[in-house]
Amino acid sequence: MNELTLLESAWRATPNNRDLARLYAVKLADAGCWQQVCDVLGVFVDETEPEEWVLLEVGIATLEAGNNKGALRFLAPLAMRKSLADETVRKLFPSLIRALLEDGRPEEAENTLSDMLELLPGYYPEPLLALFARYNHTPRIRIRQQNADRLEELSDFVPLMPGDKGITFDDVGGMDALKKSARMKIIQPFQNPELFRKYRTTAGGGILMYGPPGCGKTFFARAIAGECKAAFFSIGLHDILNMYVGNSERNVFRLFEAARKHRPAIMFIDEIDALGRKRDLSRNSAITGTINAFLNQMDGADTDNSELLVIGATNAPWDVDSAFKRPGRFDQLIFVPPPDRVGREAVLRLAFRNRPHSGLDFVWLAEQTRQFSGADLTALVDTAAEEVLFEVLDSGNERDINMADMKKALESVRPSTKEWLETARNYVEYANEGGVYEDIRIWIEEEPAKKRVFGFVGR
Repeated sequence: MNELTLLESAWRATPNNRDLARLYAVKLADAGCWQQVCDVLGVFVDETEPEEWVLLEVGIATLEAGNNKGALRFLAPLAMRKSLADETVRKLFPSLIRALLEDGRPEEAENTLSDMLELLPGYYPEPLLALFARYNHTPRIRIRQQNADRLEELSDFVPLMPGDKGITFDDVGGMDALKKSARMKIIQPFQNPELFRKYRTTAGGGILMYGPPGCGKTFFARAIAGECKAAFFSIGLHDILNMYVGNSERNVFRLFEAARKHRPAIMFIDEIDALGRKRDLSRNSAITGTINAFLNQMDGADTDNSELLVIGATNAPWDVDSAFKRPGRFDQLIFVPPPDRVGREAVLRLAFRNRPHSGLDFVWLAEQTRQFSGADLTALVDTAAEEVLFEVLDSGNERDINMADMKKALESVRPSTKEWLETARNYVEYANEGGVYEDIRIWIEEEPAKKRVFGFVGR
């Protein structure tokens, strides 16, 4: 029984399960079953205020099924919404432009392209301009580049050197199992290079850290660099992507060259799924050259990346293309879960380290904050501190933060990890080929309370 058949059976049993329907729709889209995507997500389209991902996926599926007028019913209203995420804009607007062109409305398509370029100033529009050409329309839009006869001069990538801000594992609350894993897989090869070379193993390579947002992936990567006494490069996609032809590939080359000059070095790239997104999920081919340049720098025949570790972080490992996860690239996966009880207690104590407090029962607070990420715990403490500060400003009498303040804050602060964990549970249950998400399964099964929360039954 193949994966689609299993997902179909599960979906038919619970068609209103939003996360399961979304996962099933993604797999159907991968298989090109566009009409079935519309059928699966139809129940959510009829809601009073459909979520943007529902309108987006149904609109794209309708367009791919050959119904451009039907697609416009979903895509056009979505484009009018405010505060769309950049990733939504990148998927939505090209599809909307294509639907408008197919419907014989090139001027509206051109206006849509103008809106897109305002929302994404660094977007590379050439593939969309080529799309206009296929429909015999020449947009008035032109991207002007000053000094077009030369590439833009870019500043050098500057790392955070060891000792600049010495973050080590002592600054990371809890996460003992994760620290142990990192010491064996990452830190020891950096600290004992001769021993590892003797066994024909070198420090470096690629590691993909994944888990719910706010659980400290970035901070943990900096702590790894501190333990390794390595230079630390924190890279965002804005440091790599450039709207002018060839500059993004050039940025990739310069980034790796800068890191190699500072070896031992660790390069951290957050939200790596935005760069390494599955090619069948990304309908924009403009970034292909950048992706190829990046992968070539990681394991090309003429590259030497010894003592250079590339750490990618993502909240959605299931969206990362398999080409990124093959041996020689991001071939080691490290799951960064929400902190356990001991970890939550440690994070809370760190959050109160320089704040006036008294009478706090950290053990009790840790028990009450299951599913809280590190960021959620910090937000909890910040909420209590703000309430006390407002009271002090109003009364003029300073006092410590106490348990009553924390209990009040617990009434308003909720864990942000629940939605991610529900999605992850579906992937563990229905798409865990080769045990790639086994760490998530183990984490879910570790505490009986987690089974009750997620309704997960181990096999």
